[in-house]
Amino acid sequence: MAIHVRKTRERGRLARAFLFGASLWVAGCATTAPRGEVTIHPSPQRQATHQVVGESIVASLGGAGVTVRWLSAPAVEQFYAAKPGLVYPWPREFWKESRPTVFLLRVRNQTRDEVQFDPTLAALVSQDGRRERPVSYEEMYERLAGAEGAGPRLLSLQASLFSRFVVIPSGGQREGLLVFPALDSEVRHLLLDLASFFVGGRNTPGLFEFQVVRQKTE
Repeated sequence: MAIHVRKTRERGRLARAFLFGASLWVAGCATTAPRGEVTIHPSPQRQATHQVVGESIVASLGGAGVTVRWLSAPAVEQFYAAKPGLVYPWPREFWKESRPTVFLLRVRNQTRDEVQFDPTLAALVSQDGRRERPVSYEEMYERLAGAEGAGPRLLSLQASLFSRFVVIPSGGQREGLLVFPALDSEVRHLLLDLASFFVGGRNTPGLFEFQVVRQKTE
């Protein structure tokens, strides 16, 4: 119990440090912050079990291997193009009007225990403390049900989203997308919080830090 409390306090301190440091940075840059095309890159990670590898963050959560990477619009298209039987699920006008924030999550269970993950409890936290939950399949269904080719689109979302409780046996692996709402123009730093991640019944949450870069538009 003491170890669990200590880990919880350490995680809380990390989150507060992230929010405080990012808020100071934004306070100094808010008046000149550029608007435009968004890219999201890994920031230096403050957890010893996390490291940046290219555009991905690789972590060990309780012995399970976790890789997180933000996907640009072309990368999302490539993701679906590489999946036999799946189609790109979002109509072009939908993506253009309200571009979602998409992360690819890969989990490899290298332990002897079962891994459990509840994606509905994940959150994308901005530097001002605002928390966004992933967009659920049900929400996307309501939005896309009337679109042309809705059937294949919705089947592709069902097959690719982390939207429901996930159980991964020892030696197994899963990959899927976490889809969040479009970012506000003021967002400059993000913390992806996998709050409900269990290995053998032990909660081993992960915090993944990112920076948001916007190209200036004329």
